[in-house]
Amino acid sequence: MIQRSLLSTSLHRCCRQQRHQQLIVSSKFSSSASDEPPEDSATIIQGPSLLTMTGVHRPSPSLFQLPGLRSLPFWTAPESASAQNRKHRVAFNDPLVTTAVEYVESNYESIRSEYFASVLGQGRETDLDSGKVLKPLEPDYDVSTKGGEHADDALHSGNWDWHSYVLNGSKNEKFKERCPKTAEVIDTLEKEGLLFGTPFGFCFFSTLHGNSSIQAHSGPMNLRLRMHLPLVVPPKKDNAQSSSRPTTGIRVADQVREWHEGKAVILDDSYVHEVWNDANSPRVLLLLDLWHPDVRMEERQKISTMFSYAKEKGWIGQAKKQ
Repeated sequence: MIQRSLLSTSLHRCCRQQRHQQLIVSSKFSSSASDEPPEDSATIIQGPSLLTMTGVHRPSPSLFQLPGLRSLPFWTAPESASAQNRKHRVAFNDPLVTTAVEYVESNYESIRSEYFASVLGQGRETDLDSGKVLKPLEPDYDVSTKGGEHADDALHSGNWDWHSYVLNGSKNEKFKERCPKTAEVIDTLEKEGLLFGTPFGFCFFSTLHGNSSIQAHSGPMNLRLRMHLPLVVPPKKDNAQSSSRPTTGIRVADQVREWHEGKAVILDDSYVHEVWNDANSPRVLLLLDLWHPDVRMEERQKISTMFSYAKEKGWIGQAKKQ
């Protein structure tokens, strides 16, 4: 524990110094020096007392926090917002996040088809070598396993299935064999430096069955942004209009959103968030983690090294089943 604390403290100090130096250099080329942070920068304060005092929601990661990153509960505008009334769909018009959103959405039909074929068994895939009909992929992650990121018996109600390509930073080759186009999309994001590459990186088909929920919690760090590409969204219940929340949805901080098939949602899961599906049929999406665009390449390398070391030491990561 002492070694982990020292390593984390050292990385924080290094990142703070680099960001301070960057601000000094930037000020030399500006018309006037200022002690104020640059536009779009965020001051992140952790602690439950802030919300009590100010009513403002802030990120509250459970493990690691890098200061100075821009911060919003959602980085994509709601689909209900009129295109004429919004300057851009992605927050700050960020080019990296915009690229990821547009690229993944452009492959929506292929990804959805692979989910139906490989997970639901529709179309009866056949192995080209043996000629045998392939069985549907089985869920590959137990969310209640001790040591996992979502390991809390009180956190889940109902059924939540994962079919993973990237699990705790490691790839599942069986998924790649059955869902080659989906894997190609994710691999391309990785080659472009967009995919979050630490033991806390995930990419999986997330199936939240009917009448199931994931209670309010926060992710382990503010280093990543999480993308949801909705593949199947259940129809609204008849009484949904009179309800205080949509039939199927997600709340991040104090903002509630519904999903729309084929329209990606980007969120910061270091904020407190919860998910529910009050319908009688499953809600399915492709979930994947991206690097926060404000984390620079040299910082990513140091962070990845730190977490890899911590995983080797057994400080983090999913514990083995007994």
